[in-house]
Amino acid sequence: MLLGGTKVNEQSCDIHDVAKAGADLVALGCTISATSFDDGIVQLQFGSVISDYVNEIISDVSEGVISAWDGVQEIMAEYAELASKAAFYAQNGIGVVAGVMQIEVGVAITGSSAGFAAPVGGAFIAHGVNNIYEGGMNIYQGPNVEAARGPVRRVYQDLFKDEYTGDMVYGVFDLGLSALGMMQPLRKTGSVQLFRRDPINYEPAYQQSGRLALFFEALVDSITIKSMVSEERAETINN
Repeated sequence: MLLGGTKVNEQSCDIHDVAKAGADLVALGCTISATSFDDGIVQLQFGSVISDYVNEIISDVSEGVISAWDGVQEIMAEYAELASKAAFYAQNGIGVVAGVMQIEVGVAITGSSAGFAAPVGGAFIAHGVNNIYEGGMNIYQGPNVEAARGPVRRVYQDLFKDEYTGDMVYGVFDLGLSALGMMQPLRKTGSVQLFRRDPINYEPAYQQSGRLALFFEALVDSITIKSMVSEERAETINN
């Protein structure tokens, strides 16, 4: 077992290792509370609950109720569970925001083309609505319930008559829409268009995107890819 970059085993584990594991858990709790709660009092209460738990474990180890090894394992199990839940809610929150952005892009594409690119815009909107639905439902239901599947994803599954294949195609399509959105031509700032749609006055959307926007887009794509890899592994294990 690794603890703070140091390998710890049952024989070498002592109260200092318990305290180190506890400090890591408290630090994680502080980070999560600072990013999840706007109310300072709630942040303090959340941190207090974790600190009390850690102090209780340290006290039990000091009094010989449990061994230092058991104490470290218990704290690290809590750390893993808390980190997993935080990642779950963060990932689904990002999915909701990404869905809103997809809808905005879809509306913009449809409007700027006078309706000629409505099929492409409609694909953006459909995937956006689906991602908002799935992210919102997952947040509402929590991590202990099977992941929500939106109506658009179900269409893919029904079309290919297989959940796994439908999920893979949905993911590939989502990544394709992301790339298409980044390559969407936008009017250059300060440009003057004299004759219809002069391509000289346009540039790909990513060239007008800030670092934060590009980072967010890459983050969303990485989540999609991670989900597809997990699906692939699960399918391989099941077969």
